[in-house]
Amino acid sequence: MSEASNNSGAPGIAERLSVLRAPQPGTAPNRASAPKRMRLEVLIGVVVVLAGVTMALFLSGGNSSPVGTGEPATSSPEVDIQNSRLMAGEAFIAIAVEPGNFPPSLVVGDTVRVVVTPSNDGSGSVRNLKETTVVQSVTPPAEMGTQFVVTVRAPESLATAIAASGPLHLSIVKGNKK
Repeated sequence: MSEASNNSGAPGIAERLSVLRAPQPGTAPNRASAPKRMRLEVLIGVVVVLAGVTMALFLSGGNSSPVGTGEPATSSPEVDIQNSRLMAGEAFIAIAVEPGNFPPSLVVGDTVRVVVTPSNDGSGSVRNLKETTVVQSVTPPAEMGTQFVVTVRAPESLATAIAASGPLHLSIVKGNKK
C-alpha cells in the first residue's frame, strides 16, 4: 500500500501526519496564560493546606494541654514534689502504669501498695511489695502515650524492686492521708 496520495481524494499517512504536526492558525498555545494558571494552582494549593491545618486545629480542640475533667486519675499534681523534704532512705519514684492497672479513683495523698508482675523474660512472680507508698502526683498519658505516670514517696529499696519487675499494678490501701 502506497504512503503517497493517490489523487482519489483520500490523503496518505504522510500528509495526515504533516497536517497534525503543522501549527493551526488560532490554535497556538497561549504562553501568557501558563504563568497565570500556575499561580492559580499554587493559590488553590495554599488554600487547601490552610483549610487542612485549620480543620486539624479545630478537631484537636485548639490546644495541646490536657483539660481537667474532674476525674481523679487525670488530676494535676497537688503536692510540690521539688519542695517536699525527703527523709533519709526515701525517694520520689515515678511509676508508669497502664490504664486498668490502678483504681480510677486514685488521687494525690492516697496510700497505695505496689503489686509487681513477672518481667518480660518470665523471671519473678506476682507479689505485693511490703512497703506502702503515698501518691504525690498522677499525670495522664501524653498525646501519643498510653501510660499514666504516678509519682509516689517511698523507701529507696522500692525503686530497685520496681525496676526489676514487669507491668505494675497499684492498689489503694488504708493508711494515713497527708
